[in-house]
Amino acid sequence: MILFLAILILSRVGVAFGADTAPNGLQNFFLGTSNVNNANINQVLALLVGPAGPPGAAGIAGRDGFSGLNGVVGMPGAPGPVGQIGPAGAPGPAGAPGPAGAPGPAGAPGPAGTGSGGTLGYTGGTVGLTGCATNVTIDITRKFTSSGFRLQAIVVGGIPAGCIGQDLLIYATDKTADTVKCTTAVTSAGSITVNKDSTCVIDGTNTPVTNFFWSSGATGTTISNLDPAIGVEIAE
Repeated sequence: MILFLAILILSRVGVAFGADTAPNGLQNFFLGTSNVNNANINQVLALLVGPAGPPGAAGIAGRDGFSGLNGVVGMPGAPGPVGQIGPAGAPGPAGAPGPAGAPGPAGAPGPAGTGSGGTLGYTGGTVGLTGCATNVTIDITRKFTSSGFRLQAIVVGGIPAGCIGQDLLIYATDKTADTVKCTTAVTSAGSITVNKDSTCVIDGTNTPVTNFFWSSGATGTTISNLDPAIGVEIAE
């Protein structure tokens, strides 16, 4: 008991203790004397608490606990709403041209033309024919005179040997007169010159013409009056 009181005194707690001469008696500073034989044996120990002492020093931190396990992956969230369509972007630059495609198939042949003649401007060139000659060349020669250039001859070249024995027909028109037809027999392959020595007539009337080609002086058709188209025909 003395040790207990000494501890209380050192801890600055006031204690009231009383003893009764009655046997088995308990005395309390607040409740008075009671007997342990009484039914109420609950006693109250009143402690006078002194002022709080200064805080104690912080305790030593405990050891780190074990690392926890990774949690279970959560379920995917619900899809969000569809966003609005943005404005169209500016057109990009044009790409480089692609390679040229393969040539298409040849078209069907056109219908054959009527007759066996061809026309060509009097500046010269090539005309296509039917019959014994597929293509022939045609050119003219001029004679310069005091009244200008005059038609001197019409030269037809490229006549094949298959045309020998047929007639070469030349049609030429003087714009101030009529169309003249000149006929020359094909006696050999190659070139034939139609000139003042050829037989020429007015086409349609067969009236002989003697001055269509230049021979001398101011004879022959003026080149400026010659129709640009010259007809060529090879016929039997």
